[in-house]
Amino acid sequence: MFETNLGVYKHVSAEYDKTYYYKVKVYYSDNSVKESDIVSCTAKEPEQPKPENPTNPTVSGVTRVFGASRYETAFKTADTLKATLGVSKFDTAIVANGTNFADALAGSYLAAKKSAPILMTDKNAKNITNLVNYIKANVKPGGTVYILGGYAALPNSIDKGLAGYTVERLAGADRYETNLLILEEAEVTSEAILVATGTGFADSLSASATGLPMLLVNKELNPKQKAFLEAHKGNAKYIVGGTSAVSAKVEQQVKAYGTVKRLAGNGRYDTSVLVAKEFFSNPTSAVVAYGRNFPDGLSGGPLAYAIGGPLLLAENNAVKTIDAYTEEVGITSGYVLGGSGLVSDSSVKTMFNSKKVK
Repeated sequence: MFETNLGVYKHVSAEYDKTYYYKVKVYYSDNSVKESDIVSCTAKEPEQPKPENPTNPTVSGVTRVFGASRYETAFKTADTLKATLGVSKFDTAIVANGTNFADALAGSYLAAKKSAPILMTDKNAKNITNLVNYIKANVKPGGTVYILGGYAALPNSIDKGLAGYTVERLAGADRYETNLLILEEAEVTSEAILVATGTGFADSLSASATGLPMLLVNKELNPKQKAFLEAHKGNAKYIVGGTSAVSAKVEQQVKAYGTVKRLAGNGRYDTSVLVAKEFFSNPTSAVVAYGRNFPDGLSGGPLAYAIGGPLLLAENNAVKTIDAYTEEVGITSGYVLGGSGLVSDSSVKTMFNSKKVK
């Protein structure tokens, strides 16, 4: 951006750490013209606001949060979020399909803005009944329930079971259109926008803790995604993941709408740490989720956001990367999502430098 006393010039395609040279030509009302000397500007990456901890909670020790299924784990995670926020009932809840990841992860920004849990179900009648009963017990009467996805993924029996609530269904023709409908509902302002693949869960799962809007992409941007980025041209853009996840072609397309920084490590665990370092300043707590599958982690983004810590991906034979990061920044407390068959107590103790997992 080049500023004069007459206004502001924005070079939206400028790349970080490159120097650009300009001349300013001024036309006066008496038809005279004056030119400035050549001026130079070096594009610097703007500092982005770090996610704010909504409640400044103190997390004591390391607690494992899990249920008998992915759906029960989501309920348990929501209970932990409720306690963290210090509320007896939520004003809002978000429902996504638990057999896929895209809508739930796209909903993480909406969840952050609404201080809402992400709950999951599928087409199974018993699971739907359990979901409706949980909402009735834990969301205020007259509250809002967002259902992410169409009737093929989440049947109309959910809507019908929630009489007395304001039910908003956000469903597009595919995951990418649903993603945009979610972002529209959440009302993106000036925050940084994260761009992640819509065909894999790992990078967007790590990013779900940031409380920032996330745009899920395929092999190239579609017209509606381009229109969204055009409408938010001034927002910083981050690509989460390497070129095998978000291609160089997509990166070039995104650069047409502003500066872009890619966060890509040597695999999902390195990338998880890079996301943590970029968006969380001196966290003392974190949420850990299994890095090879998504079900238990889908509901973890809102909890991580609420405690002001990152969501770190881990597995038993990939502890060193996370351990090095948690030791570096001093993370000694938090939550691990899912049973010990996925991430063992021994691994959790190492990552948190803890003697006990509750």
